[in-house]
Amino acid sequence: MLRILPVLLLFLLSACRPEAAETPAPVAPANAPKGEVLHAGFVALETVFNSELMAPYDVLHHSVFRDPDNYIEPFIVSPDGKPFTTFEGLTVTPHYSFDNAPPIDILVIPSTNNSMTADLENPALLAWLKDAVEQARYVITVCDGAFPLAATGALDGRVATTFPGDRDAFAEMFPEIDVRYDARFVVDGKFITSAGGAMSYEPALYLVEILYGKAHADATAQGLVWDWDLGRVPHLVKASPSGL
Repeated sequence: MLRILPVLLLFLLSACRPEAAETPAPVAPANAPKGEVLHAGFVALETVFNSELMAPYDVLHHSVFRDPDNYIEPFIVSPDGKPFTTFEGLTVTPHYSFDNAPPIDILVIPSTNNSMTADLENPALLAWLKDAVEQARYVITVCDGAFPLAATGALDGRVATTFPGDRDAFAEMFPEIDVRYDARFVVDGKFITSAGGAMSYEPALYLVEILYGKAHADATAQGLVWDWDLGRVPHLVKASPSGL
């Protein structure tokens, strides 16, 4: 019996390795062009919330484990490219600044502690966002990241959502937007706005599912130990992203 225990322990440890969960057979993409790497830029400032930044980052980054020729490459962009501190106290070193960021296919705007206040009075941020939004194929906001996006005018006349506790403020501040209270994320064209918090994985999982298919999203969710079933998630699709 004692001789069996080391073998059993080795088996259990090997079963828990992240690599084992991240290397299933590649799945065929659904709507994304084959052999294309999409670039996802996360715009992050001081006091960004950890979950809103890292949950969707995790999901998009995991796409390379599904298909090494057809995936999403995420990176972080900040105003000056210098290290910054999250709301919870982690130090993050961005990959790029506003001045040297490469073209962005998927723009992600996570919430900061200032998304409803100082960020809306930051002309450099809003000018960069407006240009990045125009160039991006898809735009995801997480939690109160919807506020700076709305401040650019990009959501005027559209349906959107944000953090549940801030929806009233969102509707009051941006009356041109149809704010939904009954959905954890809302899709209107290329814009995917979401509630954030613990649900910050969901808008990214939705995007990879429509880009690469359900098997891809399911495999990523399994690797992250996340219970994902789009049919059981309260969401609204007013208009699918162009071409999908």
